[in-house]
Amino acid sequence: MSDGQSYLRSFAILIGLMLAGCGLANRSYAYSPEDPEIREMVDRAVKYLETLSIDEINKGTYGDPEGQPMLVAYAHFKAEGDPDAKIVQLGLDNASQFVERIRRGGGRLSPKPHSKALYEAAVAIMLLADVDAKKYRSEIQTVADALLSQQMPHGGYGYVGEPHGDTSQVQYISLAMWTLDRKGFDLDFERVGRMIQWIMRVQDPSGYWTYRPEDPGVGRGLVNQNRNLLTVTTCLAAGSAALIAGDVLRQWGATDVLQPKIEGLPQAVKLSLLDPTQEQKVELARKKAGKAPPEAIMASLAKMENYKTANPFKRSGAPDWYYYMLYTLERYESFKDFADPSRSADAPWYDEGVTNLKKLQDNSGAFGVADKSYNSPPVNTAFAILFLIRSTKKSIAKASQGTVAGGFGLPKDTSKIVVSGTQIKGEPTAEAVTDLLSLLEAEAANPSDQKSIPDDMKLETEPQRRQLQLDRLERLVRGSQSWQSRRVAAKLLGKSDELSVVPALTFALSDPDTVVRRSAMDGLRFISRKFDVGDLPDKPTPEETRKAQKQWRDWYLTIYPGYTFLDGF
Repeated sequence: MSDGQSYLRSFAILIGLMLAGCGLANRSYAYSPEDPEIREMVDRAVKYLETLSIDEINKGTYGDPEGQPMLVAYAHFKAEGDPDAKIVQLGLDNASQFVERIRRGGGRLSPKPHSKALYEAAVAIMLLADVDAKKYRSEIQTVADALLSQQMPHGGYGYVGEPHGDTSQVQYISLAMWTLDRKGFDLDFERVGRMIQWIMRVQDPSGYWTYRPEDPGVGRGLVNQNRNLLTVTTCLAAGSAALIAGDVLRQWGATDVLQPKIEGLPQAVKLSLLDPTQEQKVELARKKAGKAPPEAIMASLAKMENYKTANPFKRSGAPDWYYYMLYTLERYESFKDFADPSRSADAPWYDEGVTNLKKLQDNSGAFGVADKSYNSPPVNTAFAILFLIRSTKKSIAKASQGTVAGGFGLPKDTSKIVVSGTQIKGEPTAEAVTDLLSLLEAEAANPSDQKSIPDDMKLETEPQRRQLQLDRLERLVRGSQSWQSRRVAAKLLGKSDELSVVPALTFALSDPDTVVRRSAMDGLRFISRKFDVGDLPDKPTPEETRKAQKQWRDWYLTIYPGYTFLDGF
């Protein structure tokens, strides 16, 4: 694998002041995934993918027949979030075929040399888990068992029949491991730890990683690697794999299951540590497997960063893996930010990537048509979309805010849930946490009662209790199956006069219930003091809804330029 691609060198980009609805806000970087210009690029790329036939998607060298449609579907779903989209369904069909091929093969991946089966297995896990981890649990488990069993004796992963591990494939294995862990699947953490140790051992003494590195063996020190197999992508791939696998082992901040607060859990949930023993076993298994301390991983990455700074790369004009590299870069930088929160919030690498992509997108919306690339335009376009929307950053944010260890995320109706250890259970709590929640549960329990809440009802004034209520209401308006609960939540959030609830109210503009939408719009106007903003019709089209949501999202970003919207909201 060779690309000769330039590493996106750091540079400072400053822009002027953005006018906000209630003041001025500074932006220390040029581009954000929510900028209209970026959204337009993504929209064009998505529309291009939607025009493709299965034969057009399968052109190129990415892998076996199922691989490319799954990747294209994954990119489309991450950008649009629509599991029913035709192209997403096409990818899911291909994932099902991939699963059946594994089952017919006795639970093993393709035995063919140079098969892309490891890549495809990782993408299949990511696609199925993102669309619906519960629905596709059996399929995901089948792929996971086949994929992880391919680990080589030294701890790495690579092509069948070859002794060397492959840094490019290892990064996708790490993504699969991370996805499985965050979606509540059991993992052999020893496998994760062995893979990290292999990554650490095969780094060149000068700091870089090659494509198929030589493993010196345990305890023998680093050895000089083959520079002919060195690219910026291999450096970023190995670095991101170490960061991602490190997070699986909670190297960047473990959750103590015995603490009363669990990261990402709605604050108003009644905590019930019914089975701490099992949870303790899981955390102990993570710690036991984490034989490469976080300080050592970060030291290796610092060496790699120094090497890249001293040895900048440039595109030579020959065929390369540029778009594949861009998604690898976004993944690396996103997990680096997560592992090291003290880093600067600026993203100059993203600015330069956007600048380059603006020049490379053709009139059809595709990428990789005019410039030389080993991958096909559909694959290049999928990678470009994942880069532009900051897919990894949003996945990390969503994982930390919406799930707990061992769970599949919040139940569809979050008005009554309980936690056992770090496992979310969709069972009623024994008692209401606050009088407000009692009211919501009472209205949700009586579908015939459509009375509005009293106008003089107010949220708590004490800051901590008030925040508990706001957290609970946001999750109700986003996830409750009861339209009564969503109506009450939207109205109370709108009356709160809190800027922090704007993303939840923006999400509620797409609610199927007209009253919820009206309450959300009224609340947004009140909070922003923008009373002249146009209303949504009673039966808005998807385009009208999206336009309204974009308007409020763009306004919010003038106040909080660095805010990460989950799934666009």
